[in-house]
Amino acid sequence: MIIVIEGGDQAGKLTQSILLEKALKKRKIKTKLFHFPDYETPIGKEIRKYLDGKRKFPPQVIHCLLAANRWEKLDAILAAEEKNSVLIMNRYYQSNLVYGLANGLKQKWLESLDEGLPKADLVILLDVTQKESFSRTPQNKIGGKKMKRDKFEKNKEFSTKISNLYRTVAKKKHWKIIDATMTKEEIHEEILKIFSKKLGI
Repeated sequence: MIIVIEGGDQAGKLTQSILLEKALKKRKIKTKLFHFPDYETPIGKEIRKYLDGKRKFPPQVIHCLLAANRWEKLDAILAAEEKNSVLIMNRYYQSNLVYGLANGLKQKWLESLDEGLPKADLVILLDVTQKESFSRTPQNKIGGKKMKRDKFEKNKEFSTKISNLYRTVAKKKHWKIIDATMTKEEIHEEILKIFSKKLGI
């Protein structure tokens, strides 16, 4: 089973992904957590440079790179599926769709980039407004260090567009939507309820 935690910047995806991983392991459910983009891979390093303003790419190129970053991890994902009952994705191909649409790209083309990757069984959107997002301090996914906002995060107008598009796409695609302004404990409980309902437990 693949669970995807989605949302705009500073929605709490990292926090909730880690909390869910711990909760499932505590229940003796074999679980593996993936983060996308994965900045440790060769393509991931290029994406990081782009987000830090050190590289310039047209929208089509960066979205191809973001998709390629997931394809780089395909063998690891398939291997993890063999060994684990649940895979948690802190962002997956859904974010490429939303950000790509915000960048004016066509949905069909964006979806084709990830066609063939293992499909998500459950997508949970942590719904956060642009105002709430900008009130939160950016954190690194490793060690929770404070960071500067990246290329996507700095633009308030773009962030607003992302928030709105996430909601629109989530409703069309029947993703589960959680109000990310709640406390992290409340959000975690909501995620566990959705997970249990999905499994019928």
